[in-house]
Amino acid sequence: MIFQNIEFHNVAELEQTDKGYIMWRVPAEVRQHLNPDSAQGVCRFGSGIELRFRMVSDTVDLVLRTDPIAEAQVVYIYYGAFQGGFMYSSKVINAEETVITIAKPEGNTMGQDPEGPTGLDILRKVTAEQQLAFDPEVVRVVIPYGHNYFVRIEGEVLPPEDSQLPDKTYLAYGSSITHGSLGLATPFTYAFRVSQEMRCDYLNLGFAGNAQLEPAMVDYIVGRKDWDFGSFEWGINMMGEQFPLELFEERVKYFIEKLAEDGRPVVVTGIFGFLCESPKAEQMRDIVRKYAKGAASNIYYVDAKALLNNPSYVSADLIHPTAEGQLQIGDRLVEILEEHIRK
Repeated sequence: MIFQNIEFHNVAELEQTDKGYIMWRVPAEVRQHLNPDSAQGVCRFGSGIELRFRMVSDTVDLVLRTDPIAEAQVVYIYYGAFQGGFMYSSKVINAEETVITIAKPEGNTMGQDPEGPTGLDILRKVTAEQQLAFDPEVVRVVIPYGHNYFVRIEGEVLPPEDSQLPDKTYLAYGSSITHGSLGLATPFTYAFRVSQEMRCDYLNLGFAGNAQLEPAMVDYIVGRKDWDFGSFEWGINMMGEQFPLELFEERVKYFIEKLAEDGRPVVVTGIFGFLCESPKAEQMRDIVRKYAKGAASNIYYVDAKALLNNPSYVSADLIHPTAEGQLQIGDRLVEILEEHIRK
């Protein structure tokens, strides 16, 4: 989505309010068929949302704000694949309008010949040598996973050109673990990590507490043509008594059938390892395994406990991976996805 010459990546709709624009990851026509918590709140979490643009003026002021929550809401600034440097790496968003000043990615040439290569020239050279996915001219403001608002931008910008962005996109669907809870920062979530290591773009459709495999969500994901391969984490948000195993099985079966018909390569997993295991968790893993194994050649089943098998990489809430756990999941997923895509 392009608005005010900014690409709102991973945003399906903008809704104007007195605080600014809500950035919805899922359109209203889909949200109306989801459970109320997801429809009203989780679909507007900032997981995987990035504001992307090229700078015409030397600096721009990006104005954002957030709804207060217990954790700090920090945006991270990237120039292409490069984390922003000193003064331009991360900024805290407040409940009041917060002005974030961003400068062009000129870098620091350490007193070299002023007629020599600029910082941007050097970043472009490394980008080409390392085959990085994003042109460093593209500023990427990585939004945190709370309820955040875009207010306005001051300064002259242009949207990225297609040639400056990756040509392949990875989609991740799942619970708060996919959404990024306790990864501490979006760049340390497993979805972001997969994008970095596989030199691709990413779409984060993690829904904290609400990955309930609703048919409307399945149809929406499969109907999107802007992703090339994906991973799907199923189960932890349907552990409650209100979700009998029969309902979970019905939804897994529908999801698998739709992914098989679609044909794009995907990895599917059950519940990651956690520190308060129950018989129902293992039964749910068995259901995922039953329908995923041998369903179709484009679907590759992975035991989620093999992606996260270090108990010290689980946080004190006994469920969510730590930042180290997120990176472990990401690195192991990269190996599996690359192998599966080659096949």
